[in-house]
Amino acid sequence: MSRRGNGLTADAYVPLADLTPQLADAMLAALREAGIAAYAVPAPGETGGYLDVRLPEEPTDRLYADASAKMAAEEILETRLPELRADYAASRDEDQIFAEIVAAFDAPSADGETPWPAEENIDETPEDAAEDKGEESPGDSASELILTARVVKPATDDEDDEEHFIPPPPPPLPKPDAMTRFAWVALLGGPLYLVASVFLNSAVPSWAAFVAVAAFIGGFVALVLRMGDEPPEDDDGAVV
Repeated sequence: MSRRGNGLTADAYVPLADLTPQLADAMLAALREAGIAAYAVPAPGETGGYLDVRLPEEPTDRLYADASAKMAAEEILETRLPELRADYAASRDEDQIFAEIVAAFDAPSADGETPWPAEENIDETPEDAAEDKGEESPGDSASELILTARVVKPATDDEDDEEHFIPPPPPPLPKPDAMTRFAWVALLGGPLYLVASVFLNSAVPSWAAFVAVAAFIGGFVALVLRMGDEPPEDDDGAVV
Protein backbone atom coordinates (compact mmCIF):
# COMPACT_ATOMS: atom_id res chain seq x y z
CA MET A 1 0.00 0.00 0.00
CA SER A 2 1.43 3.40 -1.04
CA ARG A 3 1.56 5.69 1.98
CA ARG A 4 2.26 9.41 1.62
CA GLY A 5 3.08 11.51 4.67
CA ASN A 6 3.65 15.20 5.26
CA GLY A 7 7.01 14.79 7.01
CA LEU A 8 5.62 14.87 10.59
CA THR A 9 5.06 11.90 12.90
CA ALA A 10 2.59 11.11 15.70
CA ASP A 11 1.92 8.26 18.13
CA ALA A 12 -1.63 7.58 16.89
CA TYR A 13 -3.73 8.58 13.90
CA VAL A 14 -7.45 8.83 13.22
CA PRO A 15 -9.20 8.96 9.81
CA LEU A 16 -10.46 12.36 8.70
CA ALA A 17 -11.99 12.03 5.22
CA ASP A 18 -11.84 10.24 1.87
CA LEU A 19 -10.50 12.59 -0.80
CA THR A 20 -9.17 12.43 -4.32
CA PRO A 21 -5.38 12.11 -4.51
CA GLN A 22 -5.02 15.77 -5.55
CA LEU A 23 -7.11 17.03 -2.62
CA ALA A 24 -5.35 14.65 -0.23
CA ASP A 25 -1.95 16.04 -1.23
CA ALA A 26 -3.19 19.60 -0.77
CA MET A 27 -4.56 18.76 2.70
CA LEU A 28 -1.27 17.09 3.68
CA ALA A 29 0.52 20.35 2.87
CA ALA A 30 -2.09 22.40 4.79
CA LEU A 31 -1.81 20.18 7.88
CA ARG A 32 1.97 20.37 7.73
CA GLU A 33 1.77 24.18 7.79
CA ALA A 34 -0.34 23.85 10.95
CA GLY A 35 2.18 21.44 12.54
CA ILE A 36 -0.19 18.44 12.49
CA ALA A 37 1.16 15.05 11.42
CA ALA A 38 -0.88 13.35 8.71
CA TYR A 39 -0.64 10.76 5.96
CA ALA A 40 -2.80 9.42 3.13
CA VAL A 41 -3.25 5.91 1.74
CA PRO A 42 -5.52 4.56 -1.03
CA ALA A 43 -9.02 3.93 0.26
CA PRO A 44 -9.69 0.21 0.77
CA GLY A 45 -13.26 0.41 -0.54
CA GLU A 46 -16.50 -0.84 1.01
CA THR A 47 -17.26 -4.48 1.80
CA GLY A 48 -20.71 -5.67 0.72
CA GLY A 49 -23.02 -8.19 2.33
CA TYR A 50 -21.38 -11.07 0.46
CA LEU A 51 -17.89 -9.89 1.45
CA ASP A 52 -17.45 -8.35 -1.98
CA VAL A 53 -15.26 -5.25 -2.09
CA ARG A 54 -16.78 -2.24 -3.84
CA LEU A 55 -14.05 0.11 -5.04
CA PRO A 56 -14.70 3.86 -5.40
CA GLU A 57 -15.80 5.18 -8.78
CA GLU A 58 -12.61 7.28 -9.01
CA PRO A 59 -9.21 7.03 -7.27
CA THR A 60 -9.70 7.96 -3.63
CA ASP A 61 -7.27 8.35 -0.71
CA ARG A 62 -8.12 8.14 2.97
CA LEU A 63 -6.61 10.98 4.99
CA TYR A 64 -5.36 10.26 8.53
CA ALA A 65 -4.30 12.91 11.08
CA ASP A 66 -2.74 13.00 14.53
CA ALA A 67 -5.29 11.69 17.07
CA SER A 68 -4.26 14.30 19.65
CA ALA A 69 -4.93 17.13 17.17
CA LYS A 70 -8.12 15.75 15.65
CA MET A 71 -10.23 18.84 16.44
CA ALA A 72 -7.70 21.22 14.90
CA ALA A 73 -7.33 18.99 11.84
CA GLU A 74 -11.11 18.91 11.33
CA GLU A 75 -11.28 22.71 11.52
CA ILE A 76 -8.54 23.04 8.91
CA LEU A 77 -10.33 20.48 6.74
CA GLU A 78 -13.64 22.38 6.96
CA THR A 79 -11.91 25.69 6.23
CA ARG A 80 -9.61 24.69 3.36
CA LEU A 81 -11.56 21.89 1.70
CA PRO A 82 -14.24 24.04 -0.08
CA GLU A 83 -11.55 26.26 -1.61
CA LEU A 84 -9.47 23.26 -2.64
CA ARG A 85 -12.49 21.55 -4.20
CA ALA A 86 -13.30 24.66 -6.23
CA ASP A 87 -9.75 24.84 -7.57
CA TYR A 88 -9.81 21.12 -8.34
CA ALA A 89 -13.14 21.42 -10.18
CA ALA A 90 -11.78 24.32 -12.25
CA SER A 91 -8.73 22.30 -13.25
CA ARG A 92 -10.95 19.35 -14.18
CA ASP A 93 -13.10 21.66 -16.34
CA GLU A 94 -9.96 22.76 -18.21
CA ASP A 95 -9.00 19.15 -18.83
CA GLN A 96 -12.48 18.38 -20.08
CA ILE A 97 -12.42 21.38 -22.43
CA PHE A 98 -9.06 20.29 -23.82
CA ALA A 99 -10.37 16.76 -24.35
CA GLU A 100 -13.38 18.14 -26.22
CA ILE A 101 -11.10 20.23 -28.45
CA VAL A 102 -9.00 17.20 -29.30
CA ALA A 103 -12.10 15.11 -30.01
CA ALA A 104 -13.48 17.83 -32.32
CA PHE A 105 -10.51 17.55 -34.66
CA ASP A 106 -11.95 14.45 -36.32
CA ALA A 107 -15.61 15.42 -36.03
CA PRO A 108 -17.31 16.67 -39.25
CA SER A 109 -18.46 20.27 -39.39
CA ALA A 110 -22.14 20.78 -38.63
CA ASP A 111 -22.69 23.50 -41.25
CA GLY A 112 -20.52 21.84 -43.89
CA GLU A 113 -17.88 24.59 -43.86
CA THR A 114 -14.23 23.64 -44.33
CA PRO A 115 -11.16 25.48 -42.99
CA TRP A 116 -9.50 25.48 -46.44
CA PRO A 117 -10.41 27.58 -49.51
CA ALA A 118 -13.15 26.35 -51.80
CA GLU A 119 -10.69 26.20 -54.72
CA GLU A 120 -8.96 23.27 -53.04
CA ASN A 121 -12.08 21.11 -53.00
CA ILE A 122 -11.95 18.24 -55.49
CA ASP A 123 -15.21 17.15 -57.06
CA GLU A 124 -15.30 13.40 -57.58
CA THR A 125 -16.43 12.39 -61.06
CA PRO A 126 -18.33 9.15 -61.84
CA GLU A 127 -15.19 7.77 -63.47
CA ASP A 128 -13.20 8.35 -60.27
CA ALA A 129 -15.91 6.70 -58.21
CA ALA A 130 -15.86 3.67 -60.50
CA GLU A 131 -12.07 3.44 -60.22
CA ASP A 132 -12.24 3.68 -56.42
CA LYS A 133 -14.88 0.99 -56.35
CA GLY A 134 -12.72 -1.24 -58.51
CA GLU A 135 -9.70 -0.71 -56.24
CA GLU A 136 -11.71 -1.53 -53.15
CA SER A 137 -13.09 -4.78 -54.60
CA PRO A 138 -11.34 -7.90 -53.24
CA GLY A 139 -10.54 -9.27 -56.70
CA ASP A 140 -11.32 -9.20 -60.42
CA SER A 141 -13.25 -11.69 -62.47
CA ALA A 142 -11.60 -14.64 -64.19
CA SER A 143 -12.02 -13.10 -67.64
CA GLU A 144 -10.22 -9.92 -66.60
CA LEU A 145 -7.39 -11.98 -65.20
CA ILE A 146 -7.05 -13.86 -68.48
CA LEU A 147 -7.00 -10.66 -70.55
CA THR A 148 -4.34 -9.07 -68.39
CA ALA A 149 -2.13 -12.17 -68.24
CA ARG A 150 1.37 -11.93 -69.66
CA VAL A 151 3.40 -14.85 -70.96
CA VAL A 152 6.89 -15.00 -69.50
CA LYS A 153 9.38 -16.62 -71.86
CA PRO A 154 12.52 -18.28 -70.53
CA ALA A 155 15.81 -16.63 -71.34
CA THR A 156 17.62 -17.96 -74.41
CA ASP A 157 21.22 -19.11 -74.52
CA ASP A 158 22.26 -15.95 -76.39
CA GLU A 159 20.95 -13.74 -73.58
CA ASP A 160 22.82 -15.82 -71.01
CA ASP A 161 26.05 -15.51 -72.99
CA GLU A 162 25.72 -11.74 -73.16
CA GLU A 163 25.18 -11.42 -69.43
CA HIS A 164 28.31 -13.39 -68.44
CA PHE A 165 31.82 -12.02 -68.86
CA ILE A 166 34.43 -14.44 -70.18
CA PRO A 167 37.97 -13.20 -69.52
CA PRO A 168 40.51 -13.53 -72.34
CA PRO A 169 43.19 -16.22 -72.07
CA PRO A 170 46.26 -15.12 -70.11
CA PRO A 171 49.36 -14.18 -72.10
CA PRO A 172 52.17 -16.75 -72.27
CA LEU A 173 54.96 -16.54 -69.75
CA PRO A 174 58.09 -14.78 -70.99
CA LYS A 175 60.98 -17.08 -71.89
CA PRO A 176 64.33 -16.14 -70.32
CA ASP A 177 67.33 -15.71 -72.59
CA ALA A 178 70.53 -17.76 -72.37
CA MET A 179 72.32 -15.23 -70.15
CA THR A 180 69.51 -15.26 -67.58
CA ARG A 181 69.37 -19.05 -67.53
CA PHE A 182 73.15 -19.26 -67.03
CA ALA A 183 72.94 -16.76 -64.14
CA TRP A 184 70.24 -18.85 -62.39
CA VAL A 185 72.31 -22.02 -62.83
CA ALA A 186 75.34 -20.31 -61.30
CA LEU A 187 73.26 -18.81 -58.46
CA LEU A 188 71.70 -22.12 -57.46
CA GLY A 189 74.36 -24.58 -58.59
CA GLY A 190 77.21 -23.30 -56.40
CA PRO A 191 75.35 -23.56 -53.04
CA LEU A 192 73.77 -26.89 -54.03
CA TYR A 193 77.24 -28.34 -54.80
CA LEU A 194 78.57 -27.31 -51.37
CA VAL A 195 75.48 -28.61 -49.52
CA ALA A 196 75.60 -31.94 -51.38
CA SER A 197 79.31 -32.34 -50.55
CA VAL A 198 78.56 -31.86 -46.84
CA PHE A 199 75.77 -34.47 -46.80
CA LEU A 200 77.87 -36.97 -48.83
CA ASN A 201 80.95 -36.41 -46.63
CA SER A 202 83.09 -35.88 -49.73
CA ALA A 203 86.16 -33.69 -49.73
CA VAL A 204 85.82 -30.39 -51.59
CA PRO A 205 89.01 -29.03 -53.15
CA SER A 206 89.80 -25.43 -52.43
CA TRP A 207 89.52 -24.44 -56.07
CA ALA A 208 86.07 -26.12 -56.32
CA ALA A 209 84.84 -24.25 -53.25
CA PHE A 210 86.16 -21.02 -54.73
CA VAL A 211 84.40 -21.69 -58.03
CA ALA A 212 81.10 -22.50 -56.25
CA VAL A 213 81.19 -19.28 -54.20
CA ALA A 214 82.25 -17.24 -57.22
CA ALA A 215 79.43 -18.76 -59.29
CA PHE A 216 76.87 -17.87 -56.60
CA ILE A 217 78.09 -14.27 -56.35
CA GLY A 218 78.40 -13.86 -60.10
CA GLY A 219 74.94 -15.26 -60.78
CA PHE A 220 73.38 -12.99 -58.15
CA VAL A 221 75.13 -9.88 -59.50
CA ALA A 222 74.17 -10.76 -63.08
CA LEU A 223 70.48 -11.12 -62.21
CA VAL A 224 70.45 -7.84 -60.31
CA LEU A 225 72.12 -5.95 -63.13
CA ARG A 226 69.75 -7.40 -65.72
CA MET A 227 66.68 -6.29 -63.77
CA GLY A 228 67.19 -2.60 -64.60
CA ASP A 229 65.14 0.40 -63.47
CA GLU A 230 64.03 1.68 -66.90
CA PRO A 231 60.65 0.67 -68.39
CA PRO A 232 60.56 -1.51 -71.50
CA GLU A 233 61.10 0.23 -74.82
CA ASP A 234 57.73 -0.89 -76.23
CA ASP A 235 55.79 0.39 -73.21
CA ASP A 236 53.69 3.50 -73.90
CA GLY A 237 52.91 4.11 -70.24
CA ALA A 238 49.59 3.78 -68.44
CA VAL A 239 46.55 3.25 -70.62
CA VAL A 240 43.31 4.84 -69.35
